[in-house]
Amino acid sequence: MMRFIFFAEQGMVQIGGEAISLLPKEYALLYYLYRHVNQLCTREQLLNAVWPMEYPTDRTVDDHIYRLRKKLKRWAHIVSIQTVRGQGYRMTFNTSSSVNPLAKDDEIAASYITLLDKYHLFGQGEAMQVLAENQYTLGFRFAEEKRLYLEAVKGNFSFFLRPDLSFTQKAFYLLFLYWYIQPDSEKALEYIEKASAKHVLPPLWHEEMKFNIIDLYIETKRFMQARQALNRYEQKIYEPDMQGFRLFFYNKKLLLSVLEKNHVEAHKWIQHIEQLLPSHPYLREKGLFLVIKGLWLLSQKCFVKADTSIEEGLFVLQTSRFTPHLIYGARLLRYFSSPLIEEHSKIATRYGQTWEELSETYSFSSLEQRIRQQLDYFL
Repeated sequence: MMRFIFFAEQGMVQIGGEAISLLPKEYALLYYLYRHVNQLCTREQLLNAVWPMEYPTDRTVDDHIYRLRKKLKRWAHIVSIQTVRGQGYRMTFNTSSSVNPLAKDDEIAASYITLLDKYHLFGQGEAMQVLAENQYTLGFRFAEEKRLYLEAVKGNFSFFLRPDLSFTQKAFYLLFLYWYIQPDSEKALEYIEKASAKHVLPPLWHEEMKFNIIDLYIETKRFMQARQALNRYEQKIYEPDMQGFRLFFYNKKLLLSVLEKNHVEAHKWIQHIEQLLPSHPYLREKGLFLVIKGLWLLSQKCFVKADTSIEEGLFVLQTSRFTPHLIYGARLLRYFSSPLIEEHSKIATRYGQTWEELSETYSFSSLEQRIRQQLDYFL
C-alpha cells in the first residue's frame, strides 16, 4: 500500500511526489479515513472524530466526502473512498495498480539502499526522509528495520508505543528514548542491563547497544568500566565495516576525558577529531563533538569560545534532522554543564533552554511515563 504523508500545519497531504491542499475539516476527515483504511467508518464515527462538540448533520459528512473525492481524483488509480450504502464510507487502496515494475529490479533496489546508507553515514536525515517518502515512485521498498529507524530519526516517538509492534521490534528504541529524555542515567542503565540479560534485542541491535552503553557508563561515573569497554573496541574500530562508528568512538573518548576532568587527554582528543573532520564530514558526529568540546571549554572558563562551539554544535545537529542526536546533544548540556561551571549557574540555565524546548515539543514527561510502563511490563 502506498502511504500518504500528512503535513498538519500546512493542511496538505502528499503521495509519491504530488501534494494537495485541504481545508481543515477535509484534512481531519481524510486523516481519520486513512488511519482506518479498509475499515467501515460510519457517519456517526466520522461526525464524532471530525466535528466533536458540534452538531452537524449526516449531510455535512456526505458533502465533505464529495469534496475529498474531487480533490483525490488525480490519485483515483491509487486510492478511493467507497460508499457503503446506508452505513458510511471506507477508504481503500488499489493494490493491483500499485505495483511499480521497477520494484522487481533488484539492482535498482540495491542502489537506493546504498544511497540511504550513504545519507545515514553523512547525517543527512532530511534526504533519508525524502527517499523514504518516495519509495513507490522510485521503485523499491525499505526493510522493516529501516522503516522503524526512520520513524525515530524524524522524532515520531509515539510510533514505538503502538501495541501492534512486538517488544522485540521496539525495545531498542524504547530503551534509547527512555535514556535520552529523562535525567536518571542509573535507571536507564538498569533497564538496558535487564534487556541484555533477557536477550530481548535482535543481534544487530544488541551489538549496537553494547557500543552505545559506553556513554551511560561515562554518565554514571563508571569511568573504569567505560575505559575497559573502549579498549575492547580499540582495534575493532579500524575494521572496514566500522567506518561509521569511528568518530562516535573518539567522541566517547573525549566525553570520558571531559567528565573525568582529564584536561590534557581531552585536549589531545579534540585535536585528533578536528584533524579528522575535514575528511569525515558527518553531521551527527560533528555536532556532538562541538557540544562536547563546548563542555570542555566551559571547564576551562573559556566562556566565549564555549558559546561559539555549543551554538555551532546545536545548529549542526538541527541541520542533520536526526532528532535523537539533537536531543542527546541538548541532554549533555542540560545535565552535564552545571558541574563544570558551578559558579556560573546562569550560564548552565541558559544551556538548558534547548532541552526545555525539545521537552515541550516531544512531550518528554508524558512519553517517559508511557515508555517506563512498557519497560516495566516487559522487563
